[in-house]
Amino acid sequence: MRNGFLLSALSALLAVAAATWSDPSRATVVSIDEFTVTRNGTGFFSDTFSDGLEPPSAPNFAGGVAASYFVSGTIPSTAESGGLLQLDSANGVATANAAGTGRVETRVRLSTNIDNLNLDAGLKVNDTLSLAGIFNLSTLTGVLNPQYSVRFTDAASGDVHQTIQVQVVHITATGLSQIRYILQDFDADTITVLGTTLLGAPVGADGILLGIDRLNASGGDFFGSFAFVTGGMVGARTTFAQGAQMFQGENFVRAEFNVSDGFLTPVPEPSTAALMLVMLGAMGALGIARRRKQ
Repeated sequence: MRNGFLLSALSALLAVAAATWSDPSRATVVSIDEFTVTRNGTGFFSDTFSDGLEPPSAPNFAGGVAASYFVSGTIPSTAESGGLLQLDSANGVATANAAGTGRVETRVRLSTNIDNLNLDAGLKVNDTLSLAGIFNLSTLTGVLNPQYSVRFTDAASGDVHQTIQVQVVHITATGLSQIRYILQDFDADTITVLGTTLLGAPVGADGILLGIDRLNASGGDFFGSFAFVTGGMVGARTTFAQGAQMFQGENFVRAEFNVSDGFLTPVPEPSTAALMLVMLGAMGALGIARRRKQ
């Protein structure tokens, strides 16, 4: 009888703890206006999010071949409207960055060819490449270093080695927002900041373009860049000086955009804390009773 009561109480405790950990009001919400990929100087893919069909639905590739996205997390059917796609970290899944820090992420990846032997399809080592995403400028209100970004990655079938991304990130410790270009090396478990600047939007700016370009197909680096957008007009582009190498053992990359947020160990509300203390005491008593019986 006592064991049944404890199991029921423990189930209740876990339910309360889960509710305490989840706080959608502190989620990171951003909207992306356009996502484009250029290959060898020619338009390869473009999504203006104007058909009202959320990912995994995607417009066709420029050559007319059907395209689709791979989505990590959930994008509601109402998320794409009026030429915008809303991304919400509250709809994300638990993941970890290259340094092993836990994150909650909603990620959208363009499904392109990853055959290492077929260099004519997809985004490959012998191509010049450009990736751009235009986001609405918004205040990041997440829990721990919320961010949104565009990325090139070599992820395939759950395996990833390197990811490069240009991100807007709010540094919780300092209260400052930055634009950063970073390399995540999942083999070395490291994150390298290749370039950073404070997010200082000019007066009237309502959007930001985040881009990554590889302009030399012969072993060329990838360079991150950004530009502010005002009333639909893209301003001068700033490129970070330090580049990054991809194609470390594979011949392909894929394009992504995402929103993510960290999470803190929750501080329980008084009622939750009291319940935890009761449960810990009950479990301790149960352990003593079991040892006496043995």
